[in-house]
Amino acid sequence: MVSACSECGGTLVFDYRSGLVCTTCGLISEVDDVLPSRSPSSKQRLGSTISKKFYIFKDAEERALPEHLQLKFERLKELQDSFYRGSYLDLFKLYRDLESIGDFLMLPDEVLDRCKEIFEDFISKVKNPYNNYALLMAVCLMIASRELGERSAVKVSELVEAFQRRGYSFSKKILVRTMSYASNIVPFTKKFRSCEEYIPKVISKLRSAPYINVRIRVAGMDPDDYFGMLTKISKGLLSSLSPIHRSGKNPFLLAASAVYVASTILSGQLGRCTIFTKVQYSKDVGIAEYTLRCHIRTIFEPLIAERRTTMAPLLT
Repeated sequence: MVSACSECGGTLVFDYRSGLVCTTCGLISEVDDVLPSRSPSSKQRLGSTISKKFYIFKDAEERALPEHLQLKFERLKELQDSFYRGSYLDLFKLYRDLESIGDFLMLPDEVLDRCKEIFEDFISKVKNPYNNYALLMAVCLMIASRELGERSAVKVSELVEAFQRRGYSFSKKILVRTMSYASNIVPFTKKFRSCEEYIPKVISKLRSAPYINVRIRVAGMDPDDYFGMLTKISKGLLSSLSPIHRSGKNPFLLAASAVYVASTILSGQLGRCTIFTKVQYSKDVGIAEYTLRCHIRTIFEPLIAERRTTMAPLLT
């Protein structure tokens, strides 16, 4: 990097109107000559170059910093990025972010307290086993939420999204894989959730939709009584499923399909019109309409046919 005038060796001062100006002779130098680009090639190519993005740090007066300060702040930026990735242990920041994540996911305090206990147990046995304390905290939160069952049913995608809102970045695949490895350090019994645990979560999503409560009242039913019967029928349907039908299925999606089938059965038993439509139901709950129809056709319709009910035509 050139730090002096090429003609007289004087000091260069940044001027936003002209560039870099020598204080001795007044020679104007281009900024590109003083701070050359770090791009691999000056030739323009299609697509984006695979290179590290270079920042030019400036002061409050929009003047480019000297070379040694550029390197210093570049190093500080790398440390800050690694800090937000969770590579450094800061219990105060992690616990503060954990409280914010718990509020976002509406988790009870018991889950957060249990998560802290599991996390402290981890770091007492192994120091930074995955080079990411935030990922370890996410694993502990997933373990703690599964221990409480349906009171804290959280999907993996929701947990990853909550940590991303706090500046941490990791994928669902990495979280699930890390959780399987974590059982070798701190054994835990419950690695998977059952479909029944997600039913209260699906019901809460339906309760939050105002138009659904209006439809229930128009049909002459009380929303609390309706959702209570809906929960009971849904759990009865899921309890009747064989392990073959459960195997390989997403438990949340299977629970959502069971709630829809239960609503259809309940409407037929009460002699009322159906409250939900497949299109709107899939949007409110967060399930693809194709998945909903597939579960109804391949899993629940044969189950209802075995029970010799008359509700099968209503499921089409």
